[in-house]
Amino acid sequence: MNNHTMLSIDDGTPMDDARQMIYHEIQQLECEHQMLAFRSQLNMFTYIARVPPEILLQIFTAMTEDGEWPTDSMQCISVTHVCQQWRSIALNAPALWSNILSYSLPWIMAMFDRSKTSPLAVSVHWHSGVAVSILKHLSRIRSLKLEDWSADQLQKLHVFIEDNAGVAPQLESLSLECDCADDSPWPLPSTTFQRADRLKDLFLFGIKIDWSHSPLFCHLTKLRLETYLYDGQPTWRELITALNQMPALESLFLSNMLPKVPFDAALDAVSAYLPNLKRIGFRLVPTVHTMLAFLNQVKLPTGLNIFNIVDIDDFSNRQETDELCHAISRSLPGLCSRARYMDIMRPRVGGTIYIHCFATIQKEFYRHGHLEWQWDGNPADISFQLSYLTELERTTVVVNALDILNLSHITHLSASVNVGRLEFIALLTGLPELQVIQVFERPTEHLVHALNAIQPQGPREGAPILPKLREIRICNDYSKVEDCLITDDTWQDLKAFLEYRQSLHAGIHKLSVRRCCHISREMVEGLKKCVDDLCWDGTCKEHPE
Repeated sequence: MNNHTMLSIDDGTPMDDARQMIYHEIQQLECEHQMLAFRSQLNMFTYIARVPPEILLQIFTAMTEDGEWPTDSMQCISVTHVCQQWRSIALNAPALWSNILSYSLPWIMAMFDRSKTSPLAVSVHWHSGVAVSILKHLSRIRSLKLEDWSADQLQKLHVFIEDNAGVAPQLESLSLECDCADDSPWPLPSTTFQRADRLKDLFLFGIKIDWSHSPLFCHLTKLRLETYLYDGQPTWRELITALNQMPALESLFLSNMLPKVPFDAALDAVSAYLPNLKRIGFRLVPTVHTMLAFLNQVKLPTGLNIFNIVDIDDFSNRQETDELCHAISRSLPGLCSRARYMDIMRPRVGGTIYIHCFATIQKEFYRHGHLEWQWDGNPADISFQLSYLTELERTTVVVNALDILNLSHITHLSASVNVGRLEFIALLTGLPELQVIQVFERPTEHLVHALNAIQPQGPREGAPILPKLREIRICNDYSKVEDCLITDDTWQDLKAFLEYRQSLHAGIHKLSVRRCCHISREMVEGLKKCVDDLCWDGTCKEHPE
């Protein structure tokens, strides 16, 4: 007799009715259990079931990766709802649950449990209210990011860590961002993160540190310091001495962190060498002389790959700009000669020209106007700023920069915003290896004028300029502030230049016309006869976008 055999004769009593009902429920439960078992077996005969668990785990892991900073492990929850196999694989992989970006305390506690003893990557916003619960596990944290915290909140956090004798033996990446509403940076005590011997990556925003005694610097390979405050910068001696104690440093970015006081050789006669540095960037530099002082006192390795200067605050003259170019050339003699792609723009206001150069092709080169400057995402191999005080100096600073920095090997040029005829004349004569020229909006008119202006005439007529030029790309004949930036006269002048190149048997192979709604279809047909290949998106007067 099995467990489900009736133990008494059914005589219709209430007790027997109840037993019969329970027996029926048991049978239903068994059917459901068997059904689930069959469904589980059915899942085993699918293509996805043939994928080894190790491969599935790699796929699940990819869901928690997004560039340099991991994504929230909460994204893996959906995986656990697919089938028993996936749920088992996911729940038995502690590393999948080690990225904590959630604001929900119950889920955070679940992540702590599922991640077992795996090192944690944690990002905490000030208003989430979960910082204390998370930092109780400071000894397990590998990456810590605190965003938009006030100085008061950071101070309370420091007190909590000290009161709980918190140590960070596994901390490799630390990012602290202080929202300094009172225009005063928060001074980071040197005792806040103790035993952080593994720290390699440090990002501080609006944080004042003790440069003379900071255990966080010892083993860094990546350092990024930023502030928008007037206060908080180190002295020259503090900065250079600290850098000299970071021999493993590979990436350095300083925004508004160079000393504002002039360099004094009598007081600040120290030097530093960063033998392993591969990337260095500066933003919001007080003066050209500040940058010159840094380059004179800090020796950079010849193997440096990326050197960026963006936004020098003062209005330098041509002589000072030339000095800066010479200093860059002395410090990094081979960096500029590797560049092949140049992006140039001149803002509508102010006496400044920005130049970004790349050694390899950038996908954004053919996509946008001025390439966005992104230190983390897509830094230029070399980026610098040219300043001028008079219109006459505009050509001179460009000519001198091309010569001093040895940029004559540029093959691709992209110009946008307000690059004028004077700059184009300097560029076209100083970049003989040019193969592709791309222009956006108003600079198109200036390029065409420059091409015709420097075309040899008289005894030299017949010698083509830019003999390697094979492609011209025209993008946008309108902008948010101006319409009809490229007139019929400009298109006629371009057509004349292309026809002249044809007559010299040095024709331009390819012409691209995109997002130009003021060109006529007749002009397009005329341009088509002047090149081997015309790429046109169909936008014209007759069919505007």
